[in-house]
Amino acid sequence: MQVPTSKWYYFILALPIYILAILPFPILYGLSNVLSFIAFHIIKYRKKVVFDNLRSAFPQKSNPEITTIAKAYYRNMIDVFLETFKTLVLTEKNLTKRVTVHQTEPITELHKQGVSVILLLGHLGNWEWGGFSYTYNLNFKVGTLYHPLSNPFFEWITFKLRSKCGVELIPMQQAARNFLQNKNVVRTVAFIADQSPTPESAYWTNFLNQDTGFFIGAEKLAVKYNMAVFYADVIKPKRGYYQIYFKPLAENPAAFHTHAITEKFVQELEQSIIKKPTLWLWSHRRWKHKRPQN
Repeated sequence: MQVPTSKWYYFILALPIYILAILPFPILYGLSNVLSFIAFHIIKYRKKVVFDNLRSAFPQKSNPEITTIAKAYYRNMIDVFLETFKTLVLTEKNLTKRVTVHQTEPITELHKQGVSVILLLGHLGNWEWGGFSYTYNLNFKVGTLYHPLSNPFFEWITFKLRSKCGVELIPMQQAARNFLQNKNVVRTVAFIADQSPTPESAYWTNFLNQDTGFFIGAEKLAVKYNMAVFYADVIKPKRGYYQIYFKPLAENPAAFHTHAITEKFVQELEQSIIKKPTLWLWSHRRWKHKRPQN
């Protein structure tokens, strides 16, 4: 990890972030209301991408219904952005109050048996808070894969946020080596598995009414190192509070056909999004790639 070498660069960029972090939650969410209005109505941040994605995913919904979902999505998106910065000052007590983790017993039992776990999740709810909360809520070692940023300052602040709660951060480029080095370590490793891979390496399936490519690396690692696979479902009962439920996908991954585990994850994620579409990351250009032609 690189640390910014210029002090003025640090203070100029870090000070506003810490000011946001110390704001009380009512003020933070009031600010979120204002920023989401600006993002939707004035800046129109990726508005075409959001509406195109929603219309393709839910062709049966009317234009007013799509607009209602989109407006709620923008508020949730800004909430997640501000809540992530808030992590800089959140205590363990505060975070475990706002993020509760359920159905952890099967993972705990597997760890007692010496079995490691891969946890698959999507950009659903506040995925950053979810990752932070695991080490507080669970009595075992947790790692997560991430993409390092090219900007030294933002790489530093992101690393500071994500490593605050003791989560092991594993750069994507080092995943294979990390798993090999830790093959005898009992742990849980979280993958945000709904990002867009290169078309040639992807598993292609129907997802939200569209031909969609998915990463298969997590499934390959699960089979290679005999790691059980679970899905992390996210519910948002009210603003600023999240509930995470672990659902088993494959406790014996070698027994599954190729891509079957990935397909189970896709189906679980799709159902989560259909239940509460405002919680997913619609501003991402998820369908920018097309299936390669044979």
